[in-house]
Amino acid sequence: MAMSFRTKMITGIALIEGLFLFAILMSSLGVLSQSRKQALVTRATGDVRLFATAAANALVSDDIGALQRIMRQVLHNHGIAYAAAWDGNGRLLARAGHKAVSAHTYRAAASVMVDGTSYGRVEIEATDHGFAPILAQASRRIVAIALGEMLLVGLVSWLFGAYLMRQIAAIEAGTARIARGEFGFRLPVVGRDELARMIEGFNAMSAQLKALQEETTRQHQQVLAVNERLEERVHERTEALAVANRELEYLAMHDPLTGLPNRILLQDRLLQAIRIGHRETAPFALMVLDLDGFKEVNDSLGHPAGDRLLHEVATRLVARLRQSDTAVRLGGDEFAILLPGVANAADTEMVARKILRGLEEPVMLGDRRVCVTASCGAALFPAHGDEVGVLLRHADRAMYEAKRGRRGFLLFAPAMDEEGDDRLRLQVDLDHAIRHGDLVLHYQPKVDLATGKVSGAEALVRWQHPVLGMLPPARFVPLAERTHLIGPLTFHVLRLAATQARAWAEQGRPLPIAVNVSAINLDDGGFVDSVARILKDVGVAAGLIELEVTETALMRDPERAQAAIQALSELGVHVAIDDFGTGYSSMTYLRKLAVAKIKIDKSFVMDMGVSRNDSVIVRSIIDLGHSLGLKVVGEGVEAADTMAVLASLGCDYAQGFHLARPMDAEAFDAWWQKNL
Repeated sequence: MAMSFRTKMITGIALIEGLFLFAILMSSLGVLSQSRKQALVTRATGDVRLFATAAANALVSDDIGALQRIMRQVLHNHGIAYAAAWDGNGRLLARAGHKAVSAHTYRAAASVMVDGTSYGRVEIEATDHGFAPILAQASRRIVAIALGEMLLVGLVSWLFGAYLMRQIAAIEAGTARIARGEFGFRLPVVGRDELARMIEGFNAMSAQLKALQEETTRQHQQVLAVNERLEERVHERTEALAVANRELEYLAMHDPLTGLPNRILLQDRLLQAIRIGHRETAPFALMVLDLDGFKEVNDSLGHPAGDRLLHEVATRLVARLRQSDTAVRLGGDEFAILLPGVANAADTEMVARKILRGLEEPVMLGDRRVCVTASCGAALFPAHGDEVGVLLRHADRAMYEAKRGRRGFLLFAPAMDEEGDDRLRLQVDLDHAIRHGDLVLHYQPKVDLATGKVSGAEALVRWQHPVLGMLPPARFVPLAERTHLIGPLTFHVLRLAATQARAWAEQGRPLPIAVNVSAINLDDGGFVDSVARILKDVGVAAGLIELEVTETALMRDPERAQAAIQALSELGVHVAIDDFGTGYSSMTYLRKLAVAKIKIDKSFVMDMGVSRNDSVIVRSIIDLGHSLGLKVVGEGVEAADTMAVLASLGCDYAQGFHLARPMDAEAFDAWWQKNL
């Protein structure tokens, strides 16, 4: 059973008091004992001296009887238990009494001297038997006093403990009430001592707890109200998120411009169709459709018109399909159509022709009537593949072949896959050729029609393929434009041309060399910086390099093209518009371009002799160029009379097979020397 605080306090005080009294008792007894011993030594010393004085005559006279009488008198002294005497030679003469065996005995001795002569010595033993009762009585009194004091201290401690316990019990009761939640309970304060201050602190704590309880209750009510409002808002937000998720899911699966499913949804439906096809032997057809001439509409009429055209195409596609069919916009001007249940080539072509005829109807874009055709390729499941990627690739290759051959529609054939593989191998070979310098330049001269002198040359790239032999640009430049290789190809050709221009300049025959640039190059934000870096690396004057850009390429993104041409002009590089007359550029736009020349498209120049309209067009282009302060080049000159007509119309330069075919640098040097 645990002791109470009061019992612990009284026990502790009693223990401390007992230890203190025990220490005092032991100290007092020690003092008494020491005093008794000191008194014994003093008395024994005095008695032995008296004994020596009394025994002096007896020792001198050697009177043993007298000596024994003196010893008996000495033993009559209180506390003397033994006496003895020796002569000067150390012979025991007499003794009396008994030697004590007590620890409380003191032995004292003295020499017997007469006139400075020693006649022997005497010895006594004294005991404190007389002091023992006194010492015992003193000890009993001290113990009695100590016990009385302990009882008194215990009583006082009990009374003080009772007082403390009343206060502590009150604090304990108050703490229990606080523990039960009775915040604000107060204890009575009695006195000004530490316990009173403790109770005051308890009362202050109780008041603070009461205030805290009230504040907590108020805040809890506020939290409940906020939670209720939050639950309402969470419910609203959840519903809103559900709607937003449905919208996001729709947007993730549909094209925002046309509202048609997108590539992601097509892949999902293709996968489902393949699974159903395997399970139920259900065939289907997949078409890929690409608009012809959409880029020109976008470039000439603007992107908003292009977007309206795409929306109209999507509407016409859906209108000509069954409810079970799926029309998809893959991106740009490319669409796909999934036709469940279409099992053979005849049915596939019938649907494709129906769709293509529907797209041929003119579209009104503002006040302009636009006719857009399309190229379509198709693949059948399972004949042409049973995987999503394979079917899409085969349909896309069929579409590419249809577009390349202007066939309108083609169904996939295994040979197309082989041609696709050939194009892929050619792409890899072209990348290798650019990296390892397997491309060469041929140069076709330009002649000043006024002087008949060579005024420049156009660099035309050739590829000495290790298997296919010498390949013209038409075999690989379009491939480079469809891949990432057009940039490296253009910069490689530019570096070769700049190196040749520097070589001719160092020979004292500076001759400007023209290099063809793709529209994709103009879209490259770092194109001008790359040109400047190449000219600096080669160390050729910028005026010896001319870049030719087709009119169609300029109209692809007029603002970007204008900025690029302006930057090239500031660099010192001349820019010429190639194939002029085939695009849609206006007088206003031409006036803004920092170009130096325009090159009349060879289709107009070659037919001047048989078509009056072409002759009028050529004359108009020459007059237009001169009115803008530009030099004019007629290309495609293959006869002397054509060259003569150009000269008569005021054309500045001519280029074509009549003058010279493209040739390598060595052959060009020889031709040049011959035609200086």
